[in-house]
Amino acid sequence: MRRKDLFALAGATVAGAVAGASSVVDLDECAQWIAWEIWRGDGHELHQSLIPAALRPATAQLVQRRQLVRTPAGAVRFAHPGLLDFHLACRVFGEITAGASGRLETTQTSHATDLVIREFVQQDAASEATLSRWMRGGATDVLRVNAAGILAKVEVPETADRVIAALRADEAMRALYLTAVASRVLGLPWVLATQFAQGSAVAGPDAALKLAEELRNPRDAAARWCSALLLHRASAAGREPVRAAVADALRTESASENLRTMAALLAGADPITTTAERPR
Repeated sequence: MRRKDLFALAGATVAGAVAGASSVVDLDECAQWIAWEIWRGDGHELHQSLIPAALRPATAQLVQRRQLVRTPAGAVRFAHPGLLDFHLACRVFGEITAGASGRLETTQTSHATDLVIREFVQQDAASEATLSRWMRGGATDVLRVNAAGILAKVEVPETADRVIAALRADEAMRALYLTAVASRVLGLPWVLATQFAQGSAVAGPDAALKLAEELRNPRDAAARWCSALLLHRASAAGREPVRAAVADALRTESASENLRTMAALLAGADPITTTAERPR
């Protein structure tokens, strides 16, 4: 998912600031810094030689508290992937509340991290407003898709409708969201997921069934919409298992935009052009 180049511009600045800090370092700040460095590296672990001296005592405490695990090769990693997502989400949400979009402008965040950020955003109307503004007019398509990805997981149908409307209107943002869904749901490397989303690559024989199952994902309204669009582009909407999944999803769908999209899918119509206007 392009994690290796995530937020590369921020790493040196953060490391320098931490290295110049006092000897007493907040454990949460330390965990967030390590999570950030792991995420923008290989996504799994960070060698202890890359940890500034000012952070090493706090790192040792995190190991003692079983948040971090030190490997025989001299690296540290979080004891559970959820801890990585949590500390990343805390850092990102802090910047959202400050109105700082820099780190969200470079590379897409993950589905799992967005789910954690969503928990904070749902309790803070100002941050939701900030994300809505970035989704509609962010300086980069990555910033817009990151904002959309978080908002799509907020459990409010009207918010989901706004996100889907933005995806329909913004081709660059839509391409990134489609690629992210294809990569996560189908287990494709980012390059192949991009090609599949563009219609220039064919996924495995069970791709349609996996995308059909995603139509019932209760945690991401935009992923449901993207799955419907990918099924249409793959000419898979007419298959009986897919039609059954669409019919089942229609019974639980709460977002109006998705209801129209799934109806279009059953009718064999393009979800983008068919739902471009609301019925009068």
